[in-house]
Amino acid sequence: MAMGLIRLTVLSWMCTLLMSQAAVLAQNSSGSDLRTSTVESFMSARTLPHNVEARKLMTASLEEDYSRGKKSIRMRSGRVVAFDFKAADIKSPNDREFSVEVESLWADLNEQIFATVYERLKFIKLKEDWLANDIDFIRSEPRRRLLPFNVVSEKRGKLALAVAKKFMKGVLNRDSQLAMQSLTQSFQSRFKSQEELETFLKGPADPYFAAYELQTLTQKDPKEMEVKLAMISVSKGKRGSKSQDARLVVREGKTDWNVDEFELVKGQSH
Repeated sequence: MAMGLIRLTVLSWMCTLLMSQAAVLAQNSSGSDLRTSTVESFMSARTLPHNVEARKLMTASLEEDYSRGKKSIRMRSGRVVAFDFKAADIKSPNDREFSVEVESLWADLNEQIFATVYERLKFIKLKEDWLANDIDFIRSEPRRRLLPFNVVSEKRGKLALAVAKKFMKGVLNRDSQLAMQSLTQSFQSRFKSQEELETFLKGPADPYFAAYELQTLTQKDPKEMEVKLAMISVSKGKRGSKSQDARLVVREGKTDWNVDEFELVKGQSH
């Protein structure tokens, strides 16, 4: 009888211990998920064209630095278009603060990638809300600038690149009217209607293309140049990005250059 009571007591104690451990693990998992979503929400807000939503997720001191255009926080010549971080790297010394290193892609006003930036974000809990309290700049890795070397005329190469950039800005801003200004009649005639052309130019809704990076410029014939580029695809509100290879052909007309071909390279995404 006594042995039976001892066994029941031990079993009861073990069950209580296991339930307690499970509760702690569930609480830690929930806290980790909340921290991860907090970072994603803040960085997603920084990808927006305006800074209203990002400032709502900052402490007053960080917002002041942000508004003053502190270089390590906000680059006036561009914005974040994609970001990534490892949830496992989130460091939380206590239940009121945490920090994490974030890698982000920055694009200029034409939506062209110009740098990869590394920062350490620090968050604190005020009442029941997590707010960004500091952004420490770690380093920036600038992208190589594409120059018109592999063409007959540097001047004509620059003109062709300018048209390609204007076209890509229209595509990535989902401004089909701006994009169509750079198209040849031959390109436009391949579509059954203007609506079909606009749908093609706008691309997918989510994941969507947020920016691009020029890779090569090649002279195909005296009046034609090929531009190869990588288009950056992201999902709304989520970390991570994918790169999709694309190509466009710019052709010289009677008065100016225009885009005569534009396509995604099948099977070339990474």
